[in-house]
Amino acid sequence: MKKTDELAQGEELIMLARSRWTSYILPALLAAAYGYGWHLARISGEDSLIFHLLMTAIALWGARFFARRLSTRLMLTSKRVYGEAGVFVTKTLDVPLDRVGGVYVEESLLGKLTDRGTVTITTAGSTFAFPYIPSAVKFRDALMRQIELTEAEEKRQQTEALARAIVRGMRRGR
Repeated sequence: MKKTDELAQGEELIMLARSRWTSYILPALLAAAYGYGWHLARISGEDSLIFHLLMTAIALWGARFFARRLSTRLMLTSKRVYGEAGVFVTKTLDVPLDRVGGVYVEESLLGKLTDRGTVTITTAGSTFAFPYIPSAVKFRDALMRQIELTEAEEKRQQTEALARAIVRGMRRGR
């Protein structure tokens, strides 16, 4: 079971962002081009080393491209942000909402067309980038809204605690 499937007690899921099918179009086209190129080379007898090296490089790049999309996910809950990205080297973020310093979204032209982008989250000492997040702007807006709600709740609790302390002090002072 993935960490993105686990919630702490009293925690509710606000938004879960994973790759969507549009992220797999380019890797699928690359795989098809690789297969077609290999087939043409076999038929024409042009089995050169350079051709195979080029096709292998394209296949490896396509596999990396596919794997990055498959492995990136972000989860926003009522208390924290959890994210993971990477296949061979995985970067993981698990931070309470009050420790989030900033949230940035970067969308390319293709990202705008397919409604995905890179969400970058900064904390006190680190910056984490999560590429290929669907509805990246919506995720950012939901995260900022949840941070504001958390801050308002903390202020309310501090105000109530201060009011209780004042009342106790007044009762003792009589």
